[in-house]
Amino acid sequence: MGPHPDHPGWRLPVVLTAAVLAISASAVLVRGMEAEPLAIAAWRTTGATLLLGPAWIPSMGRLAPRDRLGVLFAGACLGAHFATWFASLQRTTVLRSTLLVCTTPLWAGLLEAAQTGHRPRPRFLAGLALALAGVGAMALSAAPDPAAPAGLGGPWLGDALAIAGAILAALYLRVSQSVRQRVGASATMGLVCASAAALLWGLALGRHEAMTGFPPTTWLCLLGAVLGPQLVGHQGFTWALRWVPASTVALLVLLEPLGAAALAALFLGEVPGVGVGVGGALAVGGLVVAIERDAPR
Repeated sequence: MGPHPDHPGWRLPVVLTAAVLAISASAVLVRGMEAEPLAIAAWRTTGATLLLGPAWIPSMGRLAPRDRLGVLFAGACLGAHFATWFASLQRTTVLRSTLLVCTTPLWAGLLEAAQTGHRPRPRFLAGLALALAGVGAMALSAAPDPAAPAGLGGPWLGDALAIAGAILAALYLRVSQSVRQRVGASATMGLVCASAAALLWGLALGRHEAMTGFPPTTWLCLLGAVLGPQLVGHQGFTWALRWVPASTVALLVLLEPLGAAALAALFLGEVPGVGVGVGGALAVGGLVVAIERDAPR
């Protein structure tokens, strides 16, 4: 079976690489914001909704009923993913939270198997195991983060929230893949963000959270989160879902801790140790093994 007739060729790996680098900055940007998790998530999705308005507003009247339901559900999952993960980042270290939220491919693979009735191929499972081992090696070799806040519930609640965020991200990717087969990438992302923003604003206002009055650094970090992790990262993944299974896109999320370490070394002078390098190599090797399952045969 050959490649999809409109396969983008070399643009696909370029976009996916840019998306991984963009989402790698997300945790650092969130930790730089002085705002509540729901407020951060609401403003991030609102910014993307406004910037993508020219793409999604004209498409609203042309959506099939199943796609309307799809973007509503995907938006709810994306909004809940942000809310739980951002709350996790306030209760445990950036590394622990990021590593746990990167278990998304495990849940995406299980969802794909449950929906299609097909068990994941041995190559995918082997690659996933190798990549997870690499992520674990990076976690074990990293020093504790002394700046991590001890929020309500402590680090274990933070870990649980990160895992919940991973499951919600897998649901978001799986549903978005279905919509993406019939709707353009920018329209899909804009509609999903609009749905997420509506949910998040409702929840934030219902909890009487402060939505304004943030310091300038928080607004700058929010702008960076919209332009980078959201529009380059999430939209890049959404664009790729037309040609790449959700489980494989989710697997690429395992590179986020590696990308975060690289960005920290580049901009903050925090050079990772040997263990982080070995773990990163294992994660990349696992990705190569697993993604081979999608090569044309």
